[in-house]
Amino acid sequence: MDTEDMVLPLDPAGRTIQGSTQIWIDLDPDERYPFGGAFPWPPTNWDQDSQAGSPATDLPQQRAPLISAILQHRKPKLRTSPSSRAQLARPMIPLHRRLPSLACLAILTTFAAVVSAQSPTSRALATATVTTTVTATPTGAPPTCVPQYDCSSSPKGCLNNGLCEGKTCKCKPGFGGTDCALLSCGSPLTDPSQRPTVASGTGCSTCDDGFGGVNCNVCQTDAGCRSKPPSRTSFLGAEDMVCNKKPEVYFNAFMSCAVRTPELEGFFPGNYSLTVDLDPINKTMSAQLWLNKAEQFFCKMPECTLATTETDGIIKTKWDCPVLQCTCIEPTLLCGGIPGPVITLGPTINGLKGPFSLTCPHGSTDCDFFIGDLAGFFPTGLKMTECDMGECVFPSEIQSEITSVQKTMPPGVIACLAILGALVLILIVICSIAKRNQVVLSRTPYTLNTEAASLEFRNVGYTLNKDGLEVLKGISGAAPAGVVLAVMGPSGAGKSTLVDILAGKRKDGKVTGHILLNGKQVHESEIRRAVGFVDQEDTLPPTQTVYEAVLFSAMLRLPEAMPIFRVHERVAEVIEMLGLTHCSHRRIGNVTVRGISGGEKRRVSIALELITRPPILILDEPTSGLDSYSAHMVVEQLCKLAASKTTTVIMTIHQPRSDIFFMFDQTLVVSKGQALYFGPTDTAAEYFHRRGLECPKNYNIADYLLDIAMDQELVAKAKSFAGTDDEKTGLSTGHQTHVPGNIVSRRATTNGTHHGNPSDITHTSDNGQYETTVPMEESGSSGSSGSSTVSLPEVITAQKSQKTVYPTSFLTQLRVIMKRNWQTLIRDKSLLVLHLAVSIVLGLFIGGLYFAVPMDLGGFQNRAGSLFFMLALLGFSSISALGAFTETRTLFIKERSNGYYPPMPFVISTLLFDLIPLRIIPSLFMGCIAYFMIGLSPVVETFFKFLLILVLFNVATAMFCLVIAAAVRTTGVASLACSIVMLFMMLFGGFMINSGKIPDALTWIQYLSMFKYGFEALAVNEVATSKLIDNIQGVAFNVPGSLILQKLFGFDLGGFWKNMIVLIGFNVLFIAAFWAIVSLRLKERK
Repeated sequence: MDTEDMVLPLDPAGRTIQGSTQIWIDLDPDERYPFGGAFPWPPTNWDQDSQAGSPATDLPQQRAPLISAILQHRKPKLRTSPSSRAQLARPMIPLHRRLPSLACLAILTTFAAVVSAQSPTSRALATATVTTTVTATPTGAPPTCVPQYDCSSSPKGCLNNGLCEGKTCKCKPGFGGTDCALLSCGSPLTDPSQRPTVASGTGCSTCDDGFGGVNCNVCQTDAGCRSKPPSRTSFLGAEDMVCNKKPEVYFNAFMSCAVRTPELEGFFPGNYSLTVDLDPINKTMSAQLWLNKAEQFFCKMPECTLATTETDGIIKTKWDCPVLQCTCIEPTLLCGGIPGPVITLGPTINGLKGPFSLTCPHGSTDCDFFIGDLAGFFPTGLKMTECDMGECVFPSEIQSEITSVQKTMPPGVIACLAILGALVLILIVICSIAKRNQVVLSRTPYTLNTEAASLEFRNVGYTLNKDGLEVLKGISGAAPAGVVLAVMGPSGAGKSTLVDILAGKRKDGKVTGHILLNGKQVHESEIRRAVGFVDQEDTLPPTQTVYEAVLFSAMLRLPEAMPIFRVHERVAEVIEMLGLTHCSHRRIGNVTVRGISGGEKRRVSIALELITRPPILILDEPTSGLDSYSAHMVVEQLCKLAASKTTTVIMTIHQPRSDIFFMFDQTLVVSKGQALYFGPTDTAAEYFHRRGLECPKNYNIADYLLDIAMDQELVAKAKSFAGTDDEKTGLSTGHQTHVPGNIVSRRATTNGTHHGNPSDITHTSDNGQYETTVPMEESGSSGSSGSSTVSLPEVITAQKSQKTVYPTSFLTQLRVIMKRNWQTLIRDKSLLVLHLAVSIVLGLFIGGLYFAVPMDLGGFQNRAGSLFFMLALLGFSSISALGAFTETRTLFIKERSNGYYPPMPFVISTLLFDLIPLRIIPSLFMGCIAYFMIGLSPVVETFFKFLLILVLFNVATAMFCLVIAAAVRTTGVASLACSIVMLFMMLFGGFMINSGKIPDALTWIQYLSMFKYGFEALAVNEVATSKLIDNIQGVAFNVPGSLILQKLFGFDLGGFWKNMIVLIGFNVLFIAAFWAIVSLRLKERK
């Protein structure tokens, strides 16, 4: 390559050299002006800045330093642009013929420079010595190669954050050249080696269609992104690129903005712009600052984080980078390369360390560019306006992340996890305390009851609250220790109500009177602990054997410290005593499963209460429904028990045969809530004979007493004799029995005879014998007794706040109940097997129905339909919780009333054995099968979120059904209520109606629907991350799943975790409601 130097005249007022030739001036750095670079000549907008022939000193301030440098202090080199060089080269003149002309031109130029130097006052024609490199390639001469740039050995390396790979620079998009100092035009879709390059300071004159910006990196239209084949492929296959102009960045975005900073423009006037390269995948950013299209410096920001926040309704996307690395490009105006203001920013820019932030509000073209190290110069940051951002991405990439902020856990989720952790910690503390209580109880000395107790009742009355009906009217009596008291009367006479009150059972009406235990007034809880109560109906666990049922009662009601072998000995003893040894290992059964006989069930019910050796045993109709032989056997066992002096027996009996009747020690005959007779059983006939009611011969005296109680005329006739014989002589039963001294009457007369006081139902004779006398008129009405009527709780309560004390610990109660529930679940496999089988079959059915749904419009409908259908199946299958709980509800009420355990262990055990095997496991089975058959998202995180939503939803619906089952006693009503509520929740679940189109008056209903939160969470988790590609009538389209979710369903794309939290809230709410209803409502009320 041949070169030659020449001196050309430079006229500040002129704009051409040799006609219209445009030249470039290369300035070499020296000690005074340590910068270099290439500048066009004549300067830009010369016509506006100077007049022809005006001196350089008269030019505007921004031009003067440049011209002064050229004319006075520098030896610039002159080079032409390609077009100008072509003009200078035409016609092609051989080198030997052009040398004289060039020499003459150099002499003239040198002479003009000397004249100018000698006449400093005259600068009309200024000349400068310039060295022009003219390239001439003779015909047929081979070109000379320029040495290749080696970035590994060059101090400056690769500019603009390019990567040095070996000896060659790999430039970032938008930059080119051997050292990445040039601008690349065209578009980023073009191969980097094919992009045209221009020098910094000119900018790209043209970009490919659909692209813009300083270096043509910013896409403008989707068509521009589709103009050339993409350099990468989509995971969905054939997919066209689109231009994403939003602040959310998905692959690699570029931004070009104008910078408005008065602080900077005051020192360095001009047009500023900033280009930014955003790479969220590698979490990096790079930026370049431009002044009049000339790059001033570039920066690199690694380890950046992206977050989207909302403040005062304004959504902003913010990039935060803790590290900042900037490099000033010399010579540039900001870096001190060209004479100008005294201030130089080069050292400051090179020393920047960060932090750095870029904030762009959505829907705005303004952004804020803030550098912490420059806060002193720019306290408000660099204001960026007219921002143009764009990136060519696949639609699937846009939808693969709803927003980058969701990669970090929302604050609500963090709060929930913190609460969950706190609950777990509290649970651990509670379990530790429970374990400690268990240890304490296991070391507490214990004793079992060995003596019977007496029970006395005076003027017991009971009135219903609703209609004020008086059921009991001042009934009095006593059961001395070790006797058998039979309460007889026709149906509706008030027998069951009386024994309920004597046993301390809770009644809905008003109870009045006095009850004394061993002659003392005690709290009703004391009475309940002393009394074993056998209800009229046998409420037994059908899946347990006789031995297991009795052992269950023993494990919960015998002392914690009692050794386990002693417990089993006591169980065997009771079973043998009641004649149940032959059937001890047979299941009890129920109406659907054959088990033991009715008489054996009655004896099992008695065994459950005898296991604790209660001082008093009260039985309501123990022979009801039994044949005569079984009834005789039951009563005989009870009489033997009373004869052992360890238990006092009080029972109601409807119509005993004669041999059973005479087994009773005492009898109380009740009619219409009044006592007709109370005394020894063998004197009842004589008592009514004295009143003109003689029992016919060969007639069962028990039947005759019932005839009297049922016939009001006979009752009236018997009453007509009252007050005649008794007023004169009194009625003495003639039956005397030794009783403990603590049940003697507190109102005995001095001579041992009865004087008609209605409260004096017992007294002792002089020889210490116990006698009873009950005139008819005394027990006829509580109002005529003359004694004050006192509410029973007020009489027997010594400490109103006294709570029931259980002999076993919480952990023991929970363990025993869970063991029984497990036995029930295993032995009655129908419910468990049905749930599992149905879940598997339905999973296969749904998977087959929606098998491998494509990513098209029809596929979207099928995906959404499959998700909603699964929720519907799980929701309605939860109604089975009603029947399961109804079977255990009655058993729980009976066991709670008899002091087996409190509500809490029952609630926990019920939830564990209903939710885990019947709700959670079937949900997982169906979800796992259907998920992969349908072809839902293969992302592992999405799959586990899907399962979690199904489990939370199914548990919530099951808990809702349990709440209804606990609140509503009738199974049919509860089932109807659950079905109707489920249907309404489905209607407002978001699939059948757009949530945004619901009338305002009914909008609130959707927020009560568990289907809404479950379906929205499933849809956002699955469909929002997909792209629907379809072709309708030859028209291809790409529709984001998120767009359909928003427009068609009105879903919140960022509401996944919100819906999860709401479902968790539903679960917590229903569990708390279930526990509250069980504790407060499921009590025995009679």
